Amino acid sequence: MDNEYKISVRGRLVEGLRWRGEVLKDKGWGCSWPGRRIVDALLLPSDIQTIRKQYLKQFGVTPRLIFSKTFNEKLQRSKLFHRPPRYIQYADKIHVRDFVRKQVGPEILNELIWSGVDLMAARSIRLPHQFIIKANNGSGTNIIVEDLATFDWGKACEQTRRWLKHCYADRFGEWQYRWITPRLLIEPLLKGPDGKLPLDYKFFCFHGKVEFIQVDVDRFTKHTRNMFDRDFNRLPVALKFPPYPGEVSKPTCLEDMIQIAEILSNREPFIRVDLYDCGRPVFGELTLHPEAGLGHFTPPEWDLRFGARW
Repeated sequence: MDNEYKISVRGRLVEGLRWRGEVLKDKGWGCSWPGRRIVDALLLPSDIQTIRKQYLKQFGVTPRLIFSKTFNEKLQRSKLFHRPPRYIQYADKIHVRDFVRKQVGPEILNELIWSGVDLMAARSIRLPHQFIIKANNGSGTNIIVEDLATFDWGKACEQTRRWLKHCYADRFGEWQYRWITPRLLIEPLLKGPDGKLPLDYKFFCFHGKVEFIQVDVDRFTKHTRNMFDRDFNRLPVALKFPPYPGEVSKPTCLEDMIQIAEILSNREPFIRVDLYDCGRPVFGELTLHPEAGLGHFTPPEWDLRFGARW
C-alpha cells in the first residue's frame, strides 16, 4: 500500500508540473531562452516518464540514463540532459537552412519554393510539376507530389493542418520540437542521376567525425536499409529495417559528402547529417535522435558498438 501511495503521489506531482509548464508555455514563456529553460525544467519529469515508458515498451528494460552504454541509451540521455539552444534550430527544417548556409554555403541547399501555415495559399504561386511538401516541426511529415495537375489540395490541406497542431515533443520526449513554430514548406522534388528519387545517405558523426553511413532505399514503398563504415564497406548489421539485398553503389561525391557532414557536425558529441546524392551533395536535414533512440540493432551488440563511438 505504501508503494502504491508513493507511486500515486509521484504521478500527481509529475502531472501537476506538466500542467504548470504547459500553462506557462501557452502564456508565451518560450519567447525568451530563460523562459524556455523554466518551462523545460517543469516538463522534465514528464519527459523522463515518457522516455522510460517508450524505451521499456521497445526493449523490455528501462534505459540507463546516468551510466549509459548503448547508442540508444545515450540518445535518451542526450534528450534529457544535453539541451543547447542551437538544437532547436537544427531540428527546424526551415531555420536549419541558415545554419547550413553559413557553415558550407548555399549551393548544397534544395530550393525553398514556399513556406507558410496555410497550404491553400501555395496554390496562388507558380509551382513545378513535381514537388514535396514538408512540415518543419516533426519527422516523417512529407507529401510527395508527382503530378500537380491531379494533386488533391483539399485532402493535403486537412493532413497538413493536423501536422501543425501536433507537438512531436510529447511523443518521444524530444524537447527541441516544443519550441519550433510550426510551418509548412515546399521544395522541388529531388531526382538522382537516374531520374528516380535519390538515395538518402545518413552520416553518423561522433565528435565531428563520420564513423558510419546509413543508406535508405525505397523509403516511401518497401523500405530497406544498409549500414556502411566511412570507407563505404558494408557492415553486418541492420537498424530497424531489413537490409537491401542488392548492391548499393558508392556515390561519386562521397568525399565531398563526408567533408560536408564533418563541417556541420564539428561542435557535437553526436549528430546525424542527412544528404542526398543528386550527382552532387544536397542537404536533407540534421537528426539529433535517430529513430527517437528506439531503433533495434540486429545483432544487438551493435548498439554497444555505436554507443562506444560517443
